[in-house]
Amino acid sequence: MKLVTFQTKTSQEPLFGLVINEKFVVSFAAIMKKQGTFVDSLESMDSYLHYLPASYDAAKELMQYAVKQSHQFNENEICPIVAVKLLPPVPNPAALIDFGLTPRHLRNAGVNLLQREYTGPEREELKQKIAEKFQQDPNKVTFSYYKCNHNALIGDGDTIHWPSYSSYLDIEPELAFVTGKGNCIAGYVIFNDSTARDVQWPDFQAMTGPTRCKDFDRSKGIGPFLVTPDEIDNPLVLDVDVRIGERLHWKGSTSEYSAHPAKVMEEVLKVFTPLPGTIIGMGTIPDCCAIETEQWLLPSDRIQITFDKLGTLTQLVPDHVKITEPSRWEKRSDLL
Repeated sequence: MKLVTFQTKTSQEPLFGLVINEKFVVSFAAIMKKQGTFVDSLESMDSYLHYLPASYDAAKELMQYAVKQSHQFNENEICPIVAVKLLPPVPNPAALIDFGLTPRHLRNAGVNLLQREYTGPEREELKQKIAEKFQQDPNKVTFSYYKCNHNALIGDGDTIHWPSYSSYLDIEPELAFVTGKGNCIAGYVIFNDSTARDVQWPDFQAMTGPTRCKDFDRSKGIGPFLVTPDEIDNPLVLDVDVRIGERLHWKGSTSEYSAHPAKVMEEVLKVFTPLPGTIIGMGTIPDCCAIETEQWLLPSDRIQITFDKLGTLTQLVPDHVKITEPSRWEKRSDLL
């Protein structure tokens, strides 16, 4: 199933429902009303996650009813996806953490950051050490994560905030999974971990984790759906396609992750017990961000991040960007 939290033109209150026939959305409330039943575990995404696996079974049954009886629903009950506002599918995450399980991205980003930030005579030697550090070795996976600002969540079609202290805004397309009751994997989402690259180095030097470079408002995009695990045979074989308007096109794959989500969950449980609704990012897909390609975002860009079987997460860049602090990197003439 593809589960959604959404608004319609006739209801500004968030609705919890699902996608049917890949083109339409319907709320569980509408299905239950038509059926003359009520299932409290399907009132919201929060309740769904807290009542797994029973809530999954109930949702599946209601989905089958809606598909078979779709002719009984009016246009205000079953709506085209394009006619609704898709909100973050998990609107109230218990927590948001992010791993770095794509060694090639870490190597490329580390080398490029060092190239921009360090001019000492040891630069080439340090770049080589970074490259060697992130050579992928399946027997030496490092399960380190950082805590994200879960209050900075935005959804499909929303506009990313461009911090006034950065001239180099970047995206980081990732596969993420969401936890349910009993520490199960409730489903998968596309995650865009936006990053202000030209303030990332000072964050690293502070050794307290990302702050200015990642925790700014409206920086954490998820969506468009929460896709249940039964629809994803293998989360490590998904093709990734990123388009920035008509000018940029990047491709990648989840096959570059160094661990399966189930293994990541095992490692998380060694540290803490995640509450239902915890979002766990796997790491940035290599070749799909500006710190690797040196092709940077511009005002008014339309970002489309597509994962096989997970849909397309659309994010927008503001039309007007006001930079109040000079960048630590070279001045961008295209932002004048």
